[in-house]
Parts: sequence; structure tokens; C-alpha cells
Amino acid sequence: MLRLFHKKTHSSDQLQEQRYLAAIQEFGPSIARFTAGYERDTARQQELLQEVHLALWQSFAGFQEQCSVRTWVYRVAHNVGVSHVQKSLRTTEQNYVPLEDAEDLICEHSDMENTDRQLDLQRLFRLIYQMGPPDREVMLMYLEGIDAASIADVTGLSARNVATKIHRIKSLLSSRLQAKGVAA
Repeated sequence: MLRLFHKKTHSSDQLQEQRYLAAIQEFGPSIARFTAGYERDTARQQELLQEVHLALWQSFAGFQEQCSVRTWVYRVAHNVGVSHVQKSLRTTEQNYVPLEDAEDLICEHSDMENTDRQLDLQRLFRLIYQMGPPDREVMLMYLEGIDAASIADVTGLSARNVATKIHRIKSLLSSRLQAKGVAA
């Protein structure tokens, strides 16, 4: 009798599990920060992070090492994040602000016990969270230390387009933060 379905072997399950665990050990905190860029609500951030972890685990069954593990991890997180945003847009109306109009988005009211650096980072991330998803995603990956070529692999944009976006966003963020008295 011809078997139409190939049953996974125990060793392929182990390899999938090993790859997943190694990726989470190396990129876990970065993935959490990256997915937080897609969602402000803490509970929904956790749901999205769980979705990314599940997708990553499942994806390593088909990982053929045609790109680096880092690129693979961010590509999976990107795809899950984009799906999350698309689903959210269908169910709720989002009011994204173009970065050029984001001048008044930095909140001046903060807790006194926070350090100046924490306040500056909070202000920076408030601006970043107001960007549209494509710009926000590029900037969050850049802040994680990912180069333009790798960001291009993840997002499907050209490396030159990514580098231009990064330069433009950095300039605009810097000017917005300096206008509010934050050292850029």
C-alpha cells in the first residue's frame, strides 16, 4: 500500500525543537521587544508574542538554512505581526499619524522617579508607536541592531529603500525630540 502522507520522524521533531529553543535563547528578548512594536496593549502584546512563538516553532520544521537563523526568526515575527495588524484593522479603526505630523505626541507628564534616560526612551517609543506599521517595524529592527540588508530580507523592501527609510526616520525623530528638549 502506498503511503500518501509522510510521518515525521522522532529525530526531525527533535531537530525542530532544538532549533526553536536555540533561536529563543538567542533572540527571545529581541522578539518580545519587536512584537511589542505591533501592539500597545500589554495583554494583546502577550497574545501576539505567543502567536510568534508558535509560528516560530512550527516554521523550523521547514527551515532549510537558506538564510540566517536571525533573518528567519525576524521574517516569521514580521509575517505574524503583519497578519496581526491586518486582523486588527479589520476589527477596529486605527488612527496612525504620519511621522511628519507627530510633533505633539511626546507627553510631557511622567513619573518623577523615572530617570532622564528612561523618559527619553519613553518619548522616543511614543513617537515610534505612532508611526505606520512599515516604518515602525523598520525602526524597531534597526534599534535591535539589525542591518539594512537583513531588514530588507525580512520585509521584502530593497536594502537601499530600508537604508533611506532609516536615515529619514532617524532625522525626523531627532528633530522632534530636540524640539521637545530631549538630547538626541
